[in-house]
Amino acid sequence: MFYSPTRASADKQDQKMKITRLAVVVALSALLSACLGGDIDEVVQRQCPPIAVLVTADVLPRDAAVYLDTATLKCFINRDAEDVLQAEITLSGRSEVAQQVPLFVAALGDNDRQLARSQYKISLQAGNYTVTLPLFVYGKKGGRKPRLVAGFVLSEAELAANRAAYRKKLGLSR
Repeated sequence: MFYSPTRASADKQDQKMKITRLAVVVALSALLSACLGGDIDEVVQRQCPPIAVLVTADVLPRDAAVYLDTATLKCFINRDAEDVLQAEITLSGRSEVAQQVPLFVAALGDNDRQLARSQYKISLQAGNYTVTLPLFVYGKKGGRKPRLVAGFVLSEAELAANRAAYRKKLGLSR
């Protein structure tokens, strides 16, 4: 084999390109992690607590009713805040008219004991809606996994009306 100055030059250029590409990937990775802020890691979905719409808080019976149909979530661990567990909750449903509604999310432990709760006022447009709530803190890493429930904040009369409608839907008297 003989030495070729053009081949050596091409090899050096290839090596420089590889180094440049690697530097760009490292820089973009650092930029992306800085944009995400803090040391927050997404948790594998199967490690998230279950979430459900509370059956007796799924309808806001006003002049123009609002319905809450589904609740989904993504979970995160905030390592900057002593391994705090957080959930990004997305709620979907429909509203007969544009209006502002009160919603809640609660973390429930053993015997349905409330461990955490947050309330939100959300402005909805008429028709189908999907809203993602701010991060909800539901526990700390290493603790028991609670279950989460979401629903509308109701008055006693609204709650009684929803309970009566649910009993009727199930075919129960009273």
